[in-house]
Amino acid sequence: MMTFEQAKQYLLDSYGGGKKKGLGAISRALEMLGNPQDSLKIIHVAGTNGKGSFCAMMAAILEEAGLRAGCFISPHLEIINERFTINGKMISDADFAACIGKVDAATRAIYGGDDTFSYFEILTLAAFVYFREKNVDILLLEVGIGGRLDATNVIKSPLLCVIMAIGMDHMEILGDTIQQIAAEKAGIIKENCPVVLYPNVDLVYNIIAGIAMAKNARIYDAGQISPEIISKSSKMTKFAVRHEYFDKISIELCLAGHHQTQNACVAIAAAAALNDAGYEISGAHIQQGLANVKWHGRMEIVGENPTIVLEGAHNLQGAAAAANSMEALFGGREITLVAGILADKEYDDIVRALVAPAKKVVFTKPDYDFRAAQPEDLAKSLGASDKEIYIEEDCRRALRKAIEITAAEGVIFCTGSLYLMGDLRTHISHIKGRKDHD
Repeated sequence: MMTFEQAKQYLLDSYGGGKKKGLGAISRALEMLGNPQDSLKIIHVAGTNGKGSFCAMMAAILEEAGLRAGCFISPHLEIINERFTINGKMISDADFAACIGKVDAATRAIYGGDDTFSYFEILTLAAFVYFREKNVDILLLEVGIGGRLDATNVIKSPLLCVIMAIGMDHMEILGDTIQQIAAEKAGIIKENCPVVLYPNVDLVYNIIAGIAMAKNARIYDAGQISPEIISKSSKMTKFAVRHEYFDKISIELCLAGHHQTQNACVAIAAAAALNDAGYEISGAHIQQGLANVKWHGRMEIVGENPTIVLEGAHNLQGAAAAANSMEALFGGREITLVAGILADKEYDDIVRALVAPAKKVVFTKPDYDFRAAQPEDLAKSLGASDKEIYIEEDCRRALRKAIEITAAEGVIFCTGSLYLMGDLRTHISHIKGRKDHD
């Protein structure tokens, strides 16, 4: 039987040495594991941005409705257990090791000991095993990349398909036009399966709606839910919505930013779709669930004097949303940006989008991700600039530099790669832990 450390090493080996096997091989492995996916009620979630936020919101709503809600998400911020949760509680080390061990056994039975599935495929197989064993009522299943050919797309009849905001990302895999990317994301739509749509631009909406209609899939359009903003701050957005199922709901969402309000509207539309499927989710469940939701690394305030904010923005669409949030919530204060981006992204455009609201910028990179762009290259992408630019390869030194150059009434806005958000969050937690201990 694997230990937790052995399971993590097995996954680490697959990250470098594993090969993507594809849906046919995954289906074969699942047969050997007893087809756990077939006994799960699944909400399948695709999109470029907002998948994790939606899953966190929907899980909180489902928990309020008295359901056991499982979540399989990626990536994790700090520890791998974050990828598997039930009603907000992470998988134990022992359960994680046991599930990875079962996947390893299935892999060896098919390919022997010299070949293995890819990192994400192994985690997907383990997720199906874990959530079946724990008998969750509903599993929120987040797509890794794309949709049509993603490892999660072995499921046959999900409860709902949810497609979040679509933007330009992973073009080397999904295609270099927004139409191609939208079609790949819509590849999760199944015959007669209700589809919940984020309020995307008309071009994207029409492509996905056309695919849905061809599959006789009823559409629940979150764009028809118009939030009435009551107040907003760096810690909370208060808004009201009207819906034929729930009347008027007043919501206090502890996730700041306009994009999070839109993500919440998708969760409300999904709740309506679930009610049509026979579940009982009330306005009170939605209201309390959204009030309780937490989602680390997304407009998360982790320090004061100066205010320190973590906001993952790993592609151009996310960078634009982050910049809008900076201006809307902190526009009257001096902002120091701490940014690190992966080299396989369009980092020139991402950097230019992010730096606009900031006066000072510290470029850095995540600790161990070999795909990280070099801070010097990020700085070069600005060209001639009136910003104060600093370069610190080590993200801990980058944070210290930002604190050193930012006044107590200012804001340090940490953004870019989610891997960087995880590294900084861990570092800040250690600092707080030492202070609490002292």
